[in-house]
This record gives sequence, structure tokens and C-alpha cells, in this order.
Amino acid sequence: MTESPAAPGSPAAAGSPAAAGSPVMPGPLVTMWRTMRQAVRAEPAMGAMAIVLSVLSVVPGALLAIWLKLLVDGVTQDSRGQLLAGVIGVAASSVAIWLLRLAAARVTRRFRMKVAVELESYVAELQSSVDTIEHQERPDYLDRLAVLRESVYQLDHMLLALIDTISAVACLALTIAVLMTVSPWMVLLALFAVPTVLVSSWRSGAMRAAEEAAAPGQRLYRHLFALGTTAGPAKELRVTGNAGRLAGQWDTAWGGWYQIMTRAQWVGGLWQAVAWGIFGLGYAGAVYLTVYGLHASAGDVVLVVTAGARLGQYVATTVGEVDFVRLWLDACRRLGWLESYAELNRGKPDRPAPDRLTEGISFDGVSFCYPGSSEPVLREVSLTLPAGSVIAIVGENGAGKSTLIKLLCGFYPPTAGRILVDGTELARIAPRDWRSRLSGAFQDFARLEFAAQHSVGLGDLAYLDDRAAVTAAVHRAGAADVLDGLADGLDTQLGAGWPDGVDLSFGQWQKVALARGFMRGGPLLTILDEPTAALDAETEHALFERYAEHGRASRDQGRITVLVSHRFSTVRMADLIVVVRDGGIAECGTHQQLMDRGGPYADLYSIQASAYR
Repeated sequence: MTESPAAPGSPAAAGSPAAAGSPVMPGPLVTMWRTMRQAVRAEPAMGAMAIVLSVLSVVPGALLAIWLKLLVDGVTQDSRGQLLAGVIGVAASSVAIWLLRLAAARVTRRFRMKVAVELESYVAELQSSVDTIEHQERPDYLDRLAVLRESVYQLDHMLLALIDTISAVACLALTIAVLMTVSPWMVLLALFAVPTVLVSSWRSGAMRAAEEAAAPGQRLYRHLFALGTTAGPAKELRVTGNAGRLAGQWDTAWGGWYQIMTRAQWVGGLWQAVAWGIFGLGYAGAVYLTVYGLHASAGDVVLVVTAGARLGQYVATTVGEVDFVRLWLDACRRLGWLESYAELNRGKPDRPAPDRLTEGISFDGVSFCYPGSSEPVLREVSLTLPAGSVIAIVGENGAGKSTLIKLLCGFYPPTAGRILVDGTELARIAPRDWRSRLSGAFQDFARLEFAAQHSVGLGDLAYLDDRAAVTAAVHRAGAADVLDGLADGLDTQLGAGWPDGVDLSFGQWQKVALARGFMRGGPLLTILDEPTAALDAETEHALFERYAEHGRASRDQGRITVLVSHRFSTVRMADLIVVVRDGGIAECGTHQQLMDRGGPYADLYSIQASAYR
């Protein structure tokens, strides 16, 4: 690795969050169409059946007022024909209502389950398809994603909500037509229902704004709940006596969320009560007009009372569905935002990743600020990682080592400057193609609670079920002692929360992650970003030696191995050592060169070495 003069910063890569800014929200019709199309793919035939049954199930109830009018008029006017028609109509409508609602409910339930799985998979796929990880680290984006995850149940109801709304509106029109057979003035009753629809539409928007405002509190109280109810943190909380304090913080966070949501619900509820009071006055007026103004028959009075009550039910249904459609549109907008964000952050690379490295990887005047922050984490870094070398990156915590690795992996684009891979800008290489050439382990490794075979084998999907390859990776990572301690070997289920699952210590989980990093054969770049925090210095040194030997064995392919550590004594074997300080490169060279120079590396090395004497 060589250090070169700082180069002037260049614009961030096109298509990156830094360059592109916030995603542009698509219009509501576009998001509706995209979401509906995605849902219909789940089960189109069942969806069509659910729609038909939902429409048919509301018709018999709307006609019930007519049958009751005929029934009453048949009794009061001694008309057997009307009486018989009323009896048959009431019986037929009652049976039809029960049968159609039962069939519609069962079909709808199955259809919604299918749609829910389809949409949840789609949301997960969208999040994982983004080339960068900004949306998984930036708080405002995390809030949006949290609300979107909670809104999936609204998305899976979308088609039925639309059809139910259409059905309810049709029932309203049919019921009003029935009422108008008594008097054309009955159409005015529909006007008294308008405030309920307007208030409901406004209330949905107010609740959505409240959800967005309360999202940080919701994420916090769920995080605190997970801390207080999972095994890992439970021990520390009890030893430090923080369990009660954590419960108090949870109560405060939940109370803040609850206060925002309750206030919005109370205000919306009061306005809804006023709107329904207006409708109630109109309904009472219609009954009064029928009895005292029109001097109508007993059958007409029953029709108005029954149809008016039904009208109230249909208005409530319509308002509920319109309210849900509004929630659905809000969820669609959030999904549309995620789609736009994913599209915006998929680069337009035109170069493949190289099969081998001949020159190496260079940082040319690279600076970086995390989104939402103006404080640079890296400042005009210019250095080269030579092909075929073992590189050690050292420095104190917070110096910028892990950020350097994130840029190297393509998780973020530089804010300024550029990263070159054999002279080609990393921004022009397909991210997935580039990452298929990477391997390694990170300090915040994943605990994959699968069978041990798969927990390790996922490091290279092509060899997921290859026991020989997994076993070899385990031995290379020095994790054979973990495997030997498992009763069923590679077939052992990891994770105490599963049937017959085995819990591992932190250090054992770390070794499993290291083995996973050894799975991929022949990577261009191997990264160890402080993955040995739970291991002692001697074990870490031996492990780094194995990685270094593995890297040197493939020098002819130009492979680069990067070891990141804050333990200076474990990286002596590296070909070149880079010292990161305050977001810049303090110095670089071999161990002996740096010691002879007497700079920051020599000082820190001496301090750490004295601790072991």
C-alpha cells in the first residue's frame, strides 16, 4: 500500500444517495396500480372469486326492507299475494345473507393470507435489493420502514377494500332508491350522510400524520421491550440493577407514543360523533315525515324505518371502507417511496467485476459524511491496496476504520473522491457482482439460527449443502472445537429458542461467523473487520496468521486480504499496515518501517505491548 498526496474531491457517484437526494414519490394512481398488480399475482382466480362473493353478499340485505314492507302491507291490507311474497323474500334474503357472507369470509381469508405473504416478501425483497445500507442506518428512513411494516396488513386488504367500497356505495344507491319509492324527498337523507364521509376522510389523514410523528417512540418502546424480555440482555440488566429503570423508560416511551395516538383518536372521534349526530337527526326527520307528513301506510313506515336503519349501516360500512382505502393509499405511498428509493439506489453499472486483480484498489481523495450529517468521517483519503497483499488497518475506536470498509464493500458511495479497482471506478461495477468477489467477517456479525451446516454454508450458497466444504471452512476458521462440542455436529440446530436448539456463547457464535467468512473460495478481497472481539489476543493473532497465509497462497490471482483491528500486536505479519486517525491516514508501511519511524503506530504499539509484560 502506498500513500499519495490528497486528491481534490470529485462528485459522488451518480445514482447514490449523496448525489440523488430523496426519492421522488410516485403519484397515487401509480402506487395503487403497482400494489394491486403485485397482489393479484398471489392468487388471481381466488381474488376474482372473493370479489364476486363480496359484491353478491350485500345485495340480499339491501332488499330486505322491500320484503318487510310487503309482509306488513299483506297483513294490514289482508293481501295474501303481498304476504306470501314478503315471507318468501325475507326467508330467501336471510338464507342468502348467511350463505354468501360465510362463503365470502372463507374465500377472503385465504386470499388475504396469500396476498399478505406475497406483499411481505415483496417488501423484504425491495429492502434487500438496495445496493447501499443507508435505509438500515438512517433514523428517519427506519421510521418510515417501521410504519410500512406495520401497514402490510392494510396492503393485503387493498383489493377487497376497493370492492367492499364499491359494494357499499351500490347498496347505498339501492337503499336510497327503495326509500324514494315512498317519497322523492327521501333522497335528502343521503345528504345527511355526507359529513360522516368527509370527517372519516379527514380523520384518516390526521391518524397517518400521528403515526408518522409517533413512529420514533414506537420503535423505542419495542426495542426496550425486546431488551427486557430476551435472554442476552436479561443477565446484565439484573446484575446492574437496571431492570426497573428499563421498565420505566419503556413506560415513558410507550406513554409518549400513546399520548400522540390517543390525542388524534379523541379529536377524530369527537368530530365523527358530531357527523353521526347530523345523520341521526336526518333519519329521525325522515321517519317523522313518513308518519305525519305523508300519512303513509304501515308498510311504508316499516320500509322507511328498516331501510333508514340499513342506510345507517351502509353509511358506516362505506365510511369504514373509505377510511380503510385512505389508509391503504397511505400504505401504498410508503410502498411507493420504498420502490422509488430502491430504484434510485440501484446503480447503473456498465463494467463487470474483474476475475483477478493486477494493480489493486485505490482510494483517490475520498471523503465521506454519513447522510444527515455534515461532519466528515473520512477526509481526503488517498492510498492504494496493492494486488496480492495482506493489509492491516489499525487505529483507535471511532477513527474511521469500519467506515473505510463500508466504502470498500460498496455499502455507501464516497461523498467526494472515488475508489478505483484496477483503474475502474467502483461505482461503475455492478454491486452484486463486486460483492460476489468478496468474503470475510464483521464485528457486528449475524447470528444465523439454522442448522450448523447452513449457518456456516450460507457464506457461499453454491456449497450450502456441501458438508466437505463446510467442514473445511470450520477448520480454517479455527472453529473445530465448536463443531466438536455439538451433539449432532453439523446437523445441530443453533439457537436455544428452537426445538432441540443449542445456545452458543458469544465467542462460539463469532467463530461460526468466521467459518462462514472462509466459505467462499478464491475471493478477490477478504475482509476481517474486527471479527474477533470475543477472542483473546493470542487466538486472534493465530487466526489472522491463517488468513494471511491463505491470502499469500493466492498472490498470483492478485487477491487482497484486509485485517482490521485495534490490537497492534496481532497485525505484525501484514505486508503493509495503515494507521487511521481522525478520519485520515496518519501513516502506513511495514511493521518495522513504522516502528523505526517512531510515529503514532510505534507509540500505540509500545503502549499495548507494555500491557502484556
